[in-house]
Amino acid sequence: MRISLPKCLPVLVALLIVGCGGPSPHETQAPGAGRFRPINPAVTDIWDRQTTENAQLLREIAAEFNAMHEGPPVKVIQSGDYADIYTKTVAAIKARTLPAMAVAYGNMTLKYANLGALADLGEFVADPETGLSKEELDDFFPAVLEQNRYSDLDGRMFSFPYTKAVLVMYCNTDVLAGAGLSSPPKSWDEFLDQCRAVKTKTGKFALCFDVDPSTVNGMIFSMGGEIIEEGRLQYDTAEAVAVFKLLETLFKEKLAYQNPPRTFNDQTAFGRDETAFAFRPSSSRPYYEIAKEGLEGWLIAPLPQSDPSRPSTVLYGANISIFNTTPEQMRTAWAFVKYFTSPEINVRWALKTGYLPYRKSAVDDPSLQAFWDEWPYNKTAFDCLPYARPEPNIEQWQEVRRLIENATISVITGLKTADEAAATLQQEVDGLIARRLRATKRN
Repeated sequence: MRISLPKCLPVLVALLIVGCGGPSPHETQAPGAGRFRPINPAVTDIWDRQTTENAQLLREIAAEFNAMHEGPPVKVIQSGDYADIYTKTVAAIKARTLPAMAVAYGNMTLKYANLGALADLGEFVADPETGLSKEELDDFFPAVLEQNRYSDLDGRMFSFPYTKAVLVMYCNTDVLAGAGLSSPPKSWDEFLDQCRAVKTKTGKFALCFDVDPSTVNGMIFSMGGEIIEEGRLQYDTAEAVAVFKLLETLFKEKLAYQNPPRTFNDQTAFGRDETAFAFRPSSSRPYYEIAKEGLEGWLIAPLPQSDPSRPSTVLYGANISIFNTTPEQMRTAWAFVKYFTSPEINVRWALKTGYLPYRKSAVDDPSLQAFWDEWPYNKTAFDCLPYARPEPNIEQWQEVRRLIENATISVITGLKTADEAAATLQQEVDGLIARRLRATKRN
């Protein structure tokens, strides 16, 4: 059994948070408040970004739900990419007319919640009749639910899981064999040693590095570091500096080169046996199978760790939020979210899209077990879920991501040392947050 290949490449879209009029910050309403008019009262619409096979599968799941549920039917509306959906939603909030649901990343959700547009899903979850039991909640991997709680909003839940992946390492075993290496590295020290062996014995680059802030954050986690503590972002810690020093070494010694921005040339190079390693989300797995023309000559491994006995990686993915429209639409939207994230549908979605199942009980699903049996490395990403960690849910996160990207580029191009880049990044992040706090106080 093979998973179906989506024809759209997964892209982490940079989203610029813009100001807009509306309710004051943190003004939110309980379920049923009906703050906004529905765009189409006859349907429970969801604004989504999936295309081709993924979109068709989502429509099939919605149709199955509609056949068993009374109320306005769920209708999937392809609304562009995440940036498009964000722009449309902000405009809809201004017009006070909204869909029932939309997919979103954390910073988008936080903006919508601050404008009073979202339902607090914690109240739906806790409902004794239509909510989730403790056993059902415990079946979700903790980080997947944590990603939907917002510290800036008293830890309340304003979204629910949708598409999930973790950062993993793709290893070209043909290139490694040419360097006399028989297994992937487990520690970062071993990774560096293997990169040097690849360069020395094959003359090839060991890594085509794609500059992505989530990759940097995942590496910091794997070094044993934190991204945020007591409300403060941290990019000048020993662990963050260690990540920049590793990148500094890789590029100084010409063990790595940069993947052109917003391309997937690293996958092409990997498929042509020009590189040994790639750091990409687990949802990229189908594209590496295409690049290598099958399941031979490569494998998927966990991210190397500073301490392999205490592993960590980063959790990716969008979520679903429910808007404050009519009570009927909100109840139907929540019922659909529960159906979509149920164990059976969760596994079906994962197998056909390449995203991860995020219910622990998925391990007992026969179809998922068959998929794992087909190729043992199909299970690698799922095994990483227990120690995967989400990035912070703060409204300025896209701006922070740009600062991380700039710092990373300054290191790999030699413009700054690792220590200088980390210090500058911390100053810029602190300044960004301070400016935001001052603006909030003025308002």
